[in-house]
Amino acid sequence: MKKAFALGSLFLLSFIIFAVALFPASIALNLAAKQLPPGLQLGPASGTIWQGQINGVRYQGQYLSKAQWQVNAWALLTGKAQVDVTLGNKRNPEELSAGGVINYGLFEKDLTVTDANARVRIEQALAQVQLPIPTQARGRIFVDIAQYQLGQPHCQVLAGEISSPDITVKGRNGWFSIGELEGQLVCKNGGISVKVDKENRLGLQVDAGLNERSQLTASGFVKPDASLPKDVHDAVQFLGNQTSDGRYRINF
Repeated sequence: MKKAFALGSLFLLSFIIFAVALFPASIALNLAAKQLPPGLQLGPASGTIWQGQINGVRYQGQYLSKAQWQVNAWALLTGKAQVDVTLGNKRNPEELSAGGVINYGLFEKDLTVTDANARVRIEQALAQVQLPIPTQARGRIFVDIAQYQLGQPHCQVLAGEISSPDITVKGRNGWFSIGELEGQLVCKNGGISVKVDKENRLGLQVDAGLNERSQLTASGFVKPDASLPKDVHDAVQFLGNQTSDGRYRINF
């Protein structure tokens, strides 16, 4: 009797494990449909809840050709949920893309992201912010994050870089290049900050980001290189008066 009970329990446990391991992602998404954000549109899903893919994601005007995930089952044994996520196609310069490893401590309740990257067109980024000077620009923004840990309210640990290798801006006489911009991503008083201090043609030195009150801020200076078109020099005058060394202050 005991042997039969043990065999039955083993069979039931094996059945549950295989059922969970092979649970289709499409069914899981259908079950969770009411919990998803309004306006989120998902294409067909394939694979399982442990490793799968959604072909096509649209949300708030942004489109991703795919969303892939792979759950590290072994990490669950250590009390952590670890998911390797890939969004979009980073080889397509017209598409928003991102990826990284997301870790969540089931006991500590801490959220970290490692080896993450994102690629976005400058036009997409500009559509989300309001600049002191109306700007039309083209190019790609590259974000690479070695480590991020969620804190109060936004950030506890952050080590990363943000860059745009070739930015072109529209002036009265057409498009022209302002070259490359690079910045360091760090935490600052619980907010997320990007610090640009490397030499660039705009003469831009700025500390910008999302502060602890969830406000977008920027503070610094700009002094365009003499080789840049007159359009650039005219535009920065809207920032106010020059300082004694010919720079214009940025503060918003």
